[in-house]
Amino acid sequence: MLYLVGFGPSARFLSIAALQALACADKVYVDTYTSFAEGLDLKLVKLLAPRAEVVKASRKHLEDLSHKIVDEAKHANIVVLVAGDPLTATTHNALRLEALKQGVKVEVIPAVSGLQLVIAVTGLSWYRFGRPITLVFPEEHYKPYSTVEVVVDNLERGLHTLVLLDFRVDQGKIMDVKTGAKLLFELAEEMGESFSKRLREAVMVGVARAGFSDQKCVAGRLEDILASEFPPPPHTLIVAHPRLHPVEEDLLKHLCGFKKSNY
Repeated sequence: MLYLVGFGPSARFLSIAALQALACADKVYVDTYTSFAEGLDLKLVKLLAPRAEVVKASRKHLEDLSHKIVDEAKHANIVVLVAGDPLTATTHNALRLEALKQGVKVEVIPAVSGLQLVIAVTGLSWYRFGRPITLVFPEEHYKPYSTVEVVVDNLERGLHTLVLLDFRVDQGKIMDVKTGAKLLFELAEEMGESFSKRLREAVMVGVARAGFSDQKCVAGRLEDILASEFPPPPHTLIVAHPRLHPVEEDLLKHLCGFKKSNY
């Protein structure tokens, strides 16, 4: 059987169902590719899964060698342990589908998603969020202008945007919120005044390590984000519409040091 188990953002959030799956596991793949969580290390997993072989899983394990995991799950209890919720990343849903197609039973054990927590940390309303988007590092022949287009489109509809920051552990490309906010503005400037004006009006919210013991949230303008000190990644950037609901604005003031919307 294949278990897709969510670890949550921290060991403090581990569920009883997750602990039960680990206790009966024959082999545990610890996902170190799609994200990471506070306290998620091989030593802890070996304590929670004493009878299991514990493997640090890279992108190669989870994508290129996914057939091996599925084959193993035909004859043993295989756990893929994932930071946050196990089905937020496309990688794990693809593995789930491959297993189901081959007649392997799959149990999904959900957990608190880092994305859910990011929004909860800020106090912004779920109903005000448009399409989320990822901001990646520019390449030699590519710049992520499409990210700015999505952000501005959401702003024009009165919506906030959850901007996921590039997180490629295997390549050493982990974007922090300062780099992400600065890059977003640089791209908007290159695209023209209509784009840069929208971003200048928006409220920027930087969230570091949501759900961790040292989580931090800062809300304001670009200069407020750049002037702040954040703990190490994972980080997330939210571009909020400047016309905030009074409850949103008050919560941003109390939770993220926000001063006042100029809208």
